[in-house]
Amino acid sequence: MFTLPVEMTVGLVMLFVAGLARGFTGFGMGIVAIPLLSLMMPPTDAVVIVLLLQVFVSLLNFKTSVTLCHWPLVNRLTVGSIVATPVGSWALLYFSANVLRLCIALIVLATAVTLVAGYRLKVIPSGWRVLALGVASGILNGLAGMSGPPVVAFFLAAPVSVAVARASMIMFFLISSALALIPLAIFGKIHLWSAAGSVAGLPVVLLGSVVGTKLYLSSHEGHFRFISIGLLVLAAMLAGLRALGGFMA
Repeated sequence: MFTLPVEMTVGLVMLFVAGLARGFTGFGMGIVAIPLLSLMMPPTDAVVIVLLLQVFVSLLNFKTSVTLCHWPLVNRLTVGSIVATPVGSWALLYFSANVLRLCIALIVLATAVTLVAGYRLKVIPSGWRVLALGVASGILNGLAGMSGPPVVAFFLAAPVSVAVARASMIMFFLISSALALIPLAIFGKIHLWSAAGSVAGLPVVLLGSVVGTKLYLSSHEGHFRFISIGLLVLAAMLAGLRALGGFMA
């Protein structure tokens, strides 16, 4: 009887859960998959596999997301994130990475608590404020590879429909993932093994994403916000644990 190795089975289960989260909320693949896959392979390979999968699986909802996406917001967020990501990487040269990650965890957790309390924006912020939020996303991306929390928190609080918020997050993470692959390719970090890993994991992630999308279509706004905020809390916990692990090493 054919059986999969335990590590491969665990990895496929994690990719299914990551696809499920992404299909339901429009984000969450990196939050769920990267920390757990990094326990079984070099972190760079885990990042490459998840970024490739993020690009591939986003094409599943591409047509709908392009139509519903709030492009003025996504464009400003993307520009801010691209410009500021090197700043976050630079900060790691001068400050303790673990202290910074612990601060990030506390900020993300505080944001989640604020959203749980029911905070909502009454109007969409002006252009420069959205750009500043993109900058914050880029800095967090450079510091901890975690660009999502500011963007997710913004769309959960913004006065837009759940459908627009979800579509906008799908397009933001599609664009940011594709752009993140460029320097990795230039510096030779995309290997045949990681590319093969993403191809092997694609059917599982697609299945999870399809199931997640069907669950989203049959749910209401309360479910969407609850699960999205839960993923933010998970991101905060993982960043905090990573920082504490660094302090104890």
